[in-house]
Amino acid sequence: MYRCFTSTGRGKIGGRVLPLHTRLFYQLNKKCLKETALQRQRCARFRSSSNTTSNNNNKADDELIAMAFEKHYKIRSNIELLIQDYARKPIQPVTFDFLTKYRPPLKDTEMYMLSIKTINLLLSYTCRQLDAIQALPYIVVLNPNIEISNSLYLRTLETLLSIDYPYGIQNRSAMARMLTQFLDEHQDTLVTLSRGFQEVMEFYPKESVFKFLNQHLRDRIAMKLLARHYLSLLDQSKRKGPENMIGALHKNLKISDLIRQVSEYVNDLCFVKYDHTVPVSILSGDDVSFPCIPTHLEYVLTEILKNSSRAHIEGSTADSDLTEKPIEITVVRCDNELQIRIRDFGGGIPPNVEDKMFDYSYSTVTEKTNDTGAEAYMIPGEDINNVSGMGFGLPMCRAYLEMSSGSLEIQSLWGWGTDVYIKLTGPPL
Repeated sequence: MYRCFTSTGRGKIGGRVLPLHTRLFYQLNKKCLKETALQRQRCARFRSSSNTTSNNNNKADDELIAMAFEKHYKIRSNIELLIQDYARKPIQPVTFDFLTKYRPPLKDTEMYMLSIKTINLLLSYTCRQLDAIQALPYIVVLNPNIEISNSLYLRTLETLLSIDYPYGIQNRSAMARMLTQFLDEHQDTLVTLSRGFQEVMEFYPKESVFKFLNQHLRDRIAMKLLARHYLSLLDQSKRKGPENMIGALHKNLKISDLIRQVSEYVNDLCFVKYDHTVPVSILSGDDVSFPCIPTHLEYVLTEILKNSSRAHIEGSTADSDLTEKPIEITVVRCDNELQIRIRDFGGGIPPNVEDKMFDYSYSTVTEKTNDTGAEAYMIPGEDINNVSGMGFGLPMCRAYLEMSSGSLEIQSLWGWGTDVYIKLTGPPL
């Protein structure tokens, strides 16, 4: 149910009102935190008067410890109730309709309503992530890397609850700082989490790991998209003149330009690692444009071209130099549907690997003997803060595409090469 906060209309704007449960949970949590701070001050005052009788001091300390434990227990209980409540609420999908509802330049009322929706969605996603982690078996949660991820989401929850409703979300600079900090803190969370699951895989059923990661990845993608979309709209609203972007969404991206950009990047990585590059040829669709989220398509293209380039380079022999044979790309658009075929001639995917391509933590990147493990986490030319080599590449590609009602299909002919079919559905702009 949606109500205004008080009879004076706090929390109400443009005839619309904020969710009551958001403010109630915030006030409840803030009250408990304030009471805990007061208890700390009392403890300090009692300890400072240490010249009094020792027995009296011990008795007072015992009373304060008991009171502090009770308050701490209440805080933990309230936070757990909050997490469970938000985790079980249905979450509005981050669809193209959501992304295109507010367009730059945004009025103050529109920005305010977008802030409310963004914060509430981030709260729901954060609580769902925490609830999923806490539902894992105890031996899994004890893993240091998984505990780091849990602590990070708790800190995100604390940050979201610290916003002063309703006036705090009117401060655009404060919102921008908070969401920028969120993106920075969650930049490498997937690396930490994946390492944790690799370490506990033998103690936890593989199917359960895949189920957890499948939902976790999609929620993580949605959370980062919400933050980037908000920050982009905020930046675009400061400019004048027509925009090619609506937040994180590009109205009419020229696909061939993005392919060439990604190809250049992948070849730079390959040159550093192998001292070779692989040409890319766009057979048709050089002039095709399409509305999409560039960062999502860029990630997918990067992963696919990395795999194809590595296959060409590592599959080359003295008699057949595949680094001179281009990877072939075909781009086709039909109304609001985009299809991209990427064809390589790197020898195809071994039959024993095909069924595992979309398994998390499965990778064809092999570890070197006597290696510390870092090599398995690296892609050519990059640092270890990347999930390549961890077996997250193709599953993440599929997650990105399915968020936009797209798909990823792979057809391989062992001994010859591989065709990858990328399908995207765009918004009706």
